[in-house]
Amino acid sequence: MYGLIDGTRFYSESTSIYKPDQKSLPTAVTAGQGIIIAANRVCSEIGVAKFTPIWESSELLKLHGGRVYKANFNTFSHLSDRFMTCVEQNSVGSRIFRYSVDELFLSLHHLDRINVDLDDHMNDLRKRVYRETGVPVGAGVGATLTLAKVASWAGKNLDGYSGQCTLKDENQIDSILSQMPVGKVWNIGSAYERHLKLEGVTTALQLKHCDAKTYQKRYSINIANVILELNGISVLNYSDVREKKKQIWSTSSYRDRLRDSKSLFSEIAHHCAEVLRKVRAQESELKTLSVFLSTGRHDKCTPFYRKLDIKFENGLTDTSYALVKIRDKFSELLPTNLSLQPIYKVGVGTTELVNVQAKQFDLFEPAFDNKPKLNATLDALNSRFGRGTLSYASQKRQYRESAGDIKFSRLENYYTDVNDLLIVRCI
Repeated sequence: MYGLIDGTRFYSESTSIYKPDQKSLPTAVTAGQGIIIAANRVCSEIGVAKFTPIWESSELLKLHGGRVYKANFNTFSHLSDRFMTCVEQNSVGSRIFRYSVDELFLSLHHLDRINVDLDDHMNDLRKRVYRETGVPVGAGVGATLTLAKVASWAGKNLDGYSGQCTLKDENQIDSILSQMPVGKVWNIGSAYERHLKLEGVTTALQLKHCDAKTYQKRYSINIANVILELNGISVLNYSDVREKKKQIWSTSSYRDRLRDSKSLFSEIAHHCAEVLRKVRAQESELKTLSVFLSTGRHDKCTPFYRKLDIKFENGLTDTSYALVKIRDKFSELLPTNLSLQPIYKVGVGTTELVNVQAKQFDLFEPAFDNKPKLNATLDALNSRFGRGTLSYASQKRQYRESAGDIKFSRLENYYTDVNDLLIVRCI
């Protein structure tokens, strides 16, 4: 048996952990240039939708006394680590895999073998996590990783489960799968969902009854694995859960536009460093680095779009070398006149990655120096003290948005800035 513990509306709930007076208020969290990435339950109840621009809901939030936060991923990551560490410390004997910022899997086979009540065990874990960290979490238990995800979905979306579900028998499993849209099944993306619906497969139960071999030939091994897992046949393990990304991008759009080369290059440098950080994190090397710029689709100026691909013979993970190469080619990216064609969107990424562990070296060529110690030190310091603590000078961002009508609340750096430490007054 496998368990899944995940944060309940993790980003939005994290904003009020140290501000209990705001728990009952609508709370939205935005990222990038004002896109809502998280909303608490009160926010959803008044009709604020995720992945929409904040200005579409600003009046509604103001009417209900809501709060809007800019995402502070530094604080979110520390809160994530705290609740996951709490689970790990109270799950001795379980193999644990941190799947994402708000989800972790744990094996429960050893407890199931000695007839421990898994429902009670997971409930105790949830209570302990909330008591020690303030993070509300849900839980799901199933015979496979996919069924654990199904249980987690049921706990959050179906009546009678109160945030937690343990799948015990076939009748219960089939009942839940019949209510679960096929697009909500783990590893069924939008493309697969579209094809399956055209075949009349609209629920998870219908997918469960499909023939795995037929669908492997028709689509891929991934769908076959999902079908087997829905039938209680465990084929996925922790090493299969997350494949290395085949492409990595970092992009931003700019409401007030980028109108000078200095601020434009600093934004490119910021995104370049972010891409290289992610490449190093998954133990890959990039062979091609792509940079693109574009004006806004609705801008009155002459449309402009340009993309530059920089090839590297040796796999690259060194941020400093990438920045030098972009600087050398920077003039080729620019429009004739930046003030007449201000840039709305900037992106840096790679679609050609190689696995460091499977890399083949040339016998006669010296290995390229990716400065692994320097970059590892940078990553470690930024992870410990907050992203952007240490960076290259060219990454210093010049762009500042003009003040708008929306008032953003600030989520403090409780764990990395001494000036943001909570002050407790005893009365």
